[in-house]
Amino acid sequence: MATVFLKVIMIFCIVAVGYAANKAGVLPVESNKYLVNLLLYISIPAMIIDSMSENPLTPEMKRATLEVFLGTLIWFFAVWLLGLLVLKILRYRPPEDQGVLLALMSSVNSGFMGFPVTASIFGSQALYFMVIENCTCVFYLYFLQVLQLNYGTKKRADIRAVFRSLCNMCMLAALIGLVLLITGIRLPEIASDFFGILADATVPVSMIVLGIQLSNSNLKSAFTDRKLIIVCLVNVVLVPVLTFLGCNWLPLTNWAKLTLVFASAFPGAVISVAIAARENKNADLMAKGIAMTTLMSLATLPVAAMALMELYM
Repeated sequence: MATVFLKVIMIFCIVAVGYAANKAGVLPVESNKYLVNLLLYISIPAMIIDSMSENPLTPEMKRATLEVFLGTLIWFFAVWLLGLLVLKILRYRPPEDQGVLLALMSSVNSGFMGFPVTASIFGSQALYFMVIENCTCVFYLYFLQVLQLNYGTKKRADIRAVFRSLCNMCMLAALIGLVLLITGIRLPEIASDFFGILADATVPVSMIVLGIQLSNSNLKSAFTDRKLIIVCLVNVVLVPVLTFLGCNWLPLTNWAKLTLVFASAFPGAVISVAIAARENKNADLMAKGIAMTTLMSLATLPVAAMALMELYM
């Protein structure tokens, strides 16, 4: 338990490095664009391929993979319904912003933030299942979330823009990894080492990026919005607790339980801000919510990680 706690603390100490580097002018906010590109186009795809090529598809892995895939789909629709209930109770105004809050409650950063944190704490096999979860999450972010953002309006989603968004390096890496997994092809040692070295950059770079983002977030104004705080607490506290209660007593593999619960504990995905802006919604409100859930997760994620390690590992 102490080892897991120290690992989590070490990871989030790197967030403080990014925060301090930005405040000191060493890594200005403009550098985030290039660091994010490094992650999305190089190190995270390498991490996905490295993880999926290392784990043979045994009967137990097949079962757990299917459980994670179907469980994630069910999870998104269940949280959608929960979000509608929360909005009905809060009666958030203006009503055109309700779609943003609905999307915020079910948005999870299980890729950009989830991959490095999962790999560092639970290892490559857990990372494999988080990759499977994230494939469903990408479909949610670029398709279902667009529908959520337009909740209460008659605007239709731009299907061509949705499909363009789905075509990215991380999805390509997941498809390559899936081919390697199904066919049982093993990468040569030099190729495996190559992807492994690139993948190792993901944890420090992604956490530094997170620190830079937090240092430029307008959290002071966010903390004056009581209803936004409630929505953020739903995202990082209520949803993971309900996910655990829903999964723990089902006849699922431990890997599936761990993945579904841990994925639900991550804060809102940063990409949700860009999607909200593309849909001409209140991107500033989404950005405040993402920043607040990220800050809250610095306290909740270590607790979730230690509990899940004790229960399922």
